[in-house]
Amino acid sequence: MLNTFETSTLTAQNDVSAKFSGKLSEIISACAADKHPVILSNIPDEGNQLVAEAVHDLSAWADRSFFVLSCHSQTGRQSKPGITLSHPVHYEMPDLFSNAALLESLNGGTVLVNDPFLLPSQQQQQLLELLTSTLDLKVIINSKTFDRDQQSLEGSPLLKNVRVMKVPSLRNHSGDIRFAANYFLSKSNLEWHKNIPGITEDCLQQLMTYPWPGQLPQLRETIRQAAFISPADQLLDLSALPSQIRTFKATDRDFLKEAVKQAEYEMIYKTLRETNNNKRKTAEILKISRKTLYSKINMYKMNNFSAALGL
Repeated sequence: MLNTFETSTLTAQNDVSAKFSGKLSEIISACAADKHPVILSNIPDEGNQLVAEAVHDLSAWADRSFFVLSCHSQTGRQSKPGITLSHPVHYEMPDLFSNAALLESLNGGTVLVNDPFLLPSQQQQQLLELLTSTLDLKVIINSKTFDRDQQSLEGSPLLKNVRVMKVPSLRNHSGDIRFAANYFLSKSNLEWHKNIPGITEDCLQQLMTYPWPGQLPQLRETIRQAAFISPADQLLDLSALPSQIRTFKATDRDFLKEAVKQAEYEMIYKTLRETNNNKRKTAEILKISRKTLYSKINMYKMNNFSAALGL
């Protein structure tokens, strides 16, 4: 399976050992094969947790905990990393390194760490040793600026022997849609206490025709809702899909226009996040004028973006 991967050595100074790209199922299976740390690349923020959960679910340690830590910059005289447990519950963790009971409950599973490069280098090392050596966790790193800032992160202890996991877009990857749809169905069966045995071929073909502007989160929610309304012991079929997906045709121009708008919105959203809502930098990165950027912000009703981004 792994021989279809594009594997290359990145900068030796960073000790980033390999870059994986290929089919989603192959990438996830490879990442689930061992506890080597990985970095998620080329994926919208809202999809990273779904990929990390899939890695955990397909691993040999799937019976252990999956959780998410979100890091943030230090403020004032704070002496410990700014870390929040954001899944499965929200909990501020100033005592992460001393709470023995909490650490024991997390031992041996998988952790998705959001934005750990915001921490000082010494505390990155401390966090890495705790997660990998003390807790024996599979560490999956998500950084919304990794692709842009990789060179400036040279020397970070988090990059030592790490693998970069380049997640493909669902568009034009029909095999990934088949894999993801069946995976999300298995998750939905657990959530809804059902035993739907699979998805009909005509339903899968329609799912593979649809361009999925919302990527994995949209596909996940579509399967989740379809499973909820479907009989518990029958294949999930076309009738369970939302009408805009069930009736979609590849020549649907109106839909394609909306898909383009959705892609543009997501690009602006992602870049504003990466620049901490700096309009000048955002316009430079997107190679448009600030006048055009402000026009699109007004068009997409993004005027209250600072609050939405938590800035």
